[in-house]
Amino acid sequence: MKARLTFLLVPTLAVALQFAPARRAQPPTDRPGRLFQMERHARWARLTEEERTKLKAAHQKAMADPAVWAARDRLRKARREFREVLRPALLKADPSIQPILEKMRAERPERE
Repeated sequence: MKARLTFLLVPTLAVALQFAPARRAQPPTDRPGRLFQMERHARWARLTEEERTKLKAAHQKAMADPAVWAARDRLRKARREFREVLRPALLKADPSIQPILEKMRAERPERE
C-alpha cells in the first residue's frame, strides 16, 4: 500500500509543480532601467516633505560644485564612448539587427 501511494504521489506532485505559477525574482518591467527608477521613486516617496526639500536644496548646491560638473561631463562622455563601441559590436555579433537598431534610434527622443 505504501509503495502504491508513493508511486502515485510523486508523479502527481511533479505534475502539480510543473503547472504551479513560477515566482519571479524581480517584478516585470518594460525597460531594463525601469526597476531602478521604480525603487528610487519608492524611496523618495517614503521621505517626508521636509526631507525632500532638504535633499533638493543639497542637490542644487552640490550641482554648483565644479568638481561635480566635471564628473558629470566624464560620465556623459563615458556613456557616449560605450554606445559607440557597443553598436559596432552588436552588428558584428548579428548584422541582421541593423533595421532594429535604426528603428530604435528613430524612436529615441531628440535631445537639446
